[in-house]
Amino acid sequence: MKKLIAGIAAVVAMSAFASTASAVDWSAAGHADGDDPATGTIISTDENGVTWGQATAGELSKFRITWADVLENPDDLSKVYSGSWKITYHGLSKLTGTDCGWMGGGTWVSTGNSAQYSLSPNDWAEDGTAIWEDEQTVEDSFKWLLGPAEDVSNEIVFMDWSGQDITDQSITFTVSDFKIFDKEGNEIPQKAYGGSSAAAEEAPAEEAAAEEAPAEEAAAEEAPAEEAAPAETEAAPAPAAAEETTSTATGNTSAAAAVAVMAAAAVAAYVSKKK
Repeated sequence: MKKLIAGIAAVVAMSAFASTASAVDWSAAGHADGDDPATGTIISTDENGVTWGQATAGELSKFRITWADVLENPDDLSKVYSGSWKITYHGLSKLTGTDCGWMGGGTWVSTGNSAQYSLSPNDWAEDGTAIWEDEQTVEDSFKWLLGPAEDVSNEIVFMDWSGQDITDQSITFTVSDFKIFDKEGNEIPQKAYGGSSAAAEEAPAEEAAAEEAPAEEAAAEEAPAEEAAPAETEAAPAPAAAEETTSTATGNTSAAAAVAVMAAAAVAAYVSKKK
């Protein structure tokens, strides 16, 4: 029984730490070409990526981020050799009935362009107009053959090169699942996402909820206290909570997940001891 409980705890721990995700500080994403807002509109960011759109009708749409916003350890820049990510286009069905037969783009990655990507309609109508599905996801990547970037302030610039007037259609693009590797194919740790302006705008609502807390606390004080459990059934003490996110080679593992794993292991050990 003891071995079984210990084995379950070990499996839970391994599963939690294996479940990681790439996390660039996308909140630091900005406009390209000297921070010119005419180059693109950043719509939202989260721990998975950034969604942006066209700012000027018929023009390239792009945004930039630097290696300082990507790398957990700036010294790892010399180790970067390749990378990959996904680009998802949203709202393409609005191009159905038009003659738009191509969407696509590429990424400038400090010392050269990415492999680039292309999207096309999934069908054509009898009148020669395009029939687009609403959403398409493609992959893009890079490999530095001419040497790595020299400074962490060097930019990575994501671009839609379509040149279509899509401002009226509200078509947007999302970069996600960004990963970088060394020459041996090992994933290089990335900086944790630092939050977005959208999250800051939601703060007043959270503050309002916090103001209601005293009333809830007062109600809690009126509730009768429960009798203490007998000492022999007392729960095992939970470990102290981790103060910050732990970085791994594949991104960042939630500190809450780590605490949950340690708590499960502690309970298992306590039950085993009772047995």
